[in-house]
Amino acid sequence: MDQCTINELFKNITVNNDQAAFKAFYHHFFIRLLRFSFSLTRSKEVAEEITNDVFMHCWQKRQSLTDIKNPQVYLFVVAKNKAIDYMRKQASSRQVVFAEEDKLEIAFESDPEQLMISAEMIRKMEYTIEQLPPKCKMVYILVKQYDLRYKEVATILNLSVKTVENQLAIAMKRLTAAVNFTLEKA
Repeated sequence: MDQCTINELFKNITVNNDQAAFKAFYHHFFIRLLRFSFSLTRSKEVAEEITNDVFMHCWQKRQSLTDIKNPQVYLFVVAKNKAIDYMRKQASSRQVVFAEEDKLEIAFESDPEQLMISAEMIRKMEYTIEQLPPKCKMVYILVKQYDLRYKEVATILNLSVKTVENQLAIAMKRLTAAVNFTLEKA
């Protein structure tokens, strides 16, 4: 879905109270926001709750959101803020629990050898991404996994565009070193 279509859907939601537009908007962004929330909270249930809260917030406040120029950035900012609120509450109560079953699954269809190679690379990359400093990790996820522009990421994370560029460069350097792509000669 292109930016014009997203903006048109959002306008129909905020100005016309269009439930069909909201449903399309929800379906387009739900998985992206869920993954983003999960990357912050590391809990599938909490990520689902945050994602649904973001959409509930948008629907309830729709008439006051008519001035939003970039709905996608707005959604990610709201999700980030809700995740930060959750983590603050958890930190203050010291009840942060990480469960292995909360891992999101990624399925690949390929031959067994390719699956094994892909799975190993994915493990290396996931581990490296998890080891990145928090700001660097968020920049990488938003730029590379969610295809947001540097300016949008800067807005979401309250950073300068230059900082986003620098953090992404750090992440890419570490990922390249961790995966260590080597080509075998035939």
